[in-house]
Amino acid sequence: MATLRDEVMINGMRLRNRVALPPLTTNYGSPEGRVTDAIIQFYTERSKDVGLVIVEATTVRSDGRIVPGSLGLWEDGQVAGMARLADSIKKLGAAAVLQISHAGARCFPGGGEMQGASPSGFAFRPDVAPFDMNLTQIERMISDFADAAGRAADAGFDGVEIHGAHLYLISQFLSPLTNQRNDHYGGDARGRATLALEVVRAARERLGKDYPILFRINAVEKVEGGQTVEDALAVSRILAFEGVDTLDVSLIPQGSWLEVDDRRFLLPASAFPEEQPAGANVPLTARIREAAGIPVIAVGKLGDGTVAIESVHDSLVDVVALGRQMIADPDSAGKILAGKESEIIPCDECMTCFASIRKGKPMTCKVNRNLPGE
Repeated sequence: MATLRDEVMINGMRLRNRVALPPLTTNYGSPEGRVTDAIIQFYTERSKDVGLVIVEATTVRSDGRIVPGSLGLWEDGQVAGMARLADSIKKLGAAAVLQISHAGARCFPGGGEMQGASPSGFAFRPDVAPFDMNLTQIERMISDFADAAGRAADAGFDGVEIHGAHLYLISQFLSPLTNQRNDHYGGDARGRATLALEVVRAARERLGKDYPILFRINAVEKVEGGQTVEDALAVSRILAFEGVDTLDVSLIPQGSWLEVDDRRFLLPASAFPEEQPAGANVPLTARIREAAGIPVIAVGKLGDGTVAIESVHDSLVDVVALGRQMIADPDSAGKILAGKESEIIPCDECMTCFASIRKGKPMTCKVNRNLPGE
């Protein structure tokens, strides 16, 4: 039976244990998308115990940022800073993976040709006008993802993760709620996965067969008309067949609607609400693991350690990710691995971290007053 302290291999990438830091949007990057001292501080404080660090969503184009301080790899001049970040993580013993992303119609309104890019013009915010991407724009976006993946490898990252969750651009194509296209990029779950598959293929061609590629996917979208578990299972099988090495399984646990001038905008959430039990996403992640036949990463209120330990012990998942708990207490992973769960400073689920970045400010935490953004 596996334990959290066991090693795991992902296409030649060695993880010293089965605990990961998931991609956490910090808004600590510079306005030019470059690595800052605050970014370095945040990740080095959380790399000393985990087996894997997945660096937050790094945009493949300047017009696809989630927040104004999103990291970027849309130009070669950003590689040197990313190399510094990768080295700071790896020298502490963790494997370093970089998540690459474009926010699509959920982007920060900073201008640019692809601001508001979407499959079918679905709007998420009143200050970003969505537009239907044409085939030329889709081809350009695929190339942008491949270029960013190549820069991540040049910077020394051990792997890349393609962001296909949380209703950012690729996720918008995967979801039946936001993808109403009539061409080969729409239709059933297989058709809606076409963009994701073409991004994976382009990245694989650029990186080679021995470079780890992860993919973040929603297990389900709990909003009316959203992606179902059955959709996720079908797409997971296809992604595994296309050569994705690991699936990082998240979800949309809830969503609300904003009404402005008689228009409705979806506000999807990626964090479990307080009333949801710890590990509620583990059974769905286990189903995806069984369907795809490749390693999976589970996330979702696993910070108290008990569910995390049991999930790996029972072979339900391969790696567990601790997110908000590692914001509140960067030593949480080490305490769980040492059997000292009682010493963890718990996250109180106040959502201050999410609230701060939604306002365009650096991430803050009510529990941890020593964050770089404080």
